[in-house]
Amino acid sequence: MINKYLCLVIFGFMIQTKAQNCTPQPAGTTIGDNGCVSLTYQNQTVSYKTVRAADGYEWLQQNLGSSNVATSISDEGARGDYFQYGRWDDGHQLKNSVTTETYPTPNNPLGLGNGTDKFYIGGGSPWTSNYTGWFANPNQNDSWSAKNISEVTEHNGIDPCKAIGENWEMPSEADWDLVMTKENIFPKPAGATTGGMQRAFDSHLKIAGAGARKESVFSFEGQRAYLWTKSASNNPNFYRYAYLGTSSLSTTGFGGDAKSFGYSVRCINKSNNSLAVNDAVKSDFSFGPNPAERFIKINTENAVKSVEVLSITGQKLSETKEKTVDLSGLTKGNYFIKITFENGKTTTKKFIRK
Repeated sequence: MINKYLCLVIFGFMIQTKAQNCTPQPAGTTIGDNGCVSLTYQNQTVSYKTVRAADGYEWLQQNLGSSNVATSISDEGARGDYFQYGRWDDGHQLKNSVTTETYPTPNNPLGLGNGTDKFYIGGGSPWTSNYTGWFANPNQNDSWSAKNISEVTEHNGIDPCKAIGENWEMPSEADWDLVMTKENIFPKPAGATTGGMQRAFDSHLKIAGAGARKESVFSFEGQRAYLWTKSASNNPNFYRYAYLGTSSLSTTGFGGDAKSFGYSVRCINKSNNSLAVNDAVKSDFSFGPNPAERFIKINTENAVKSVEVLSITGQKLSETKEKTVDLSGLTKGNYFIKITFENGKTTTKKFIRK
């Protein structure tokens, strides 16, 4: 009998401590400073570590549902849970959640009611016009920003980051683009020999290779990272995610996938940027037009050391010292323009060649 109760006590302790042991406080003002947040997750009070990232904002330093900050890319405790787009902490994101092809009515966040622990699969190929999977809507007018059940609509699900507090939110593609640039994760820094996954783990964000859940299958656990953004893709039914691969060549950047896929969630607090001068968001330069057809012009009073055009995978395609960049050699598509100033600061922005 004693052993039985002892086991129950130990089991209960393990459940209650499936998170970091830290005192809630904001991250300090210096890049790399840690903080801590407390929230209710799976009906328990848990604590997660945060960090002041190189973009000046406070980020979770671990995935929602994880038990610790990553100690390695393959750290199982740092993988966390696998959310479907537009859904919140209702149990569907757990690795052992039951799958179903019976969708809610209506098939969108409004049909979930207070939530369900079922993970929706099926619906055909999201690449086809007759796709009927979870939250299918080819109009690309959906969001993931509701604060609570009362704000849920047919086009907007609860942002799971709101469980931390009103100022916390699901990152947009622009948020991920900025922090990955400032943390030297993506585009690939000149001379880098490691893959994006390694650079992400080495960064202040300490990202682990959680892999992904697609249908009933888990893929690339301990190897790659797929992290949701709240941004829509150009392809119908697809929403954007940040992708980190192991190759030192091209497997890092952004992609689009169906809302039914299970990806990791990180959260950002943009209410307290600590950088007195953030060269990434200063308005002392601009460029355009964007989209551009033949030329892009850099407008700045600062001395420019170089302007590079990069492919979407981070490969350098051209370089100049001029403030007018010739794009005639590029095919239509998405690219990056990287500006290095004489003061040593750099910024990278995305543009479209039309």
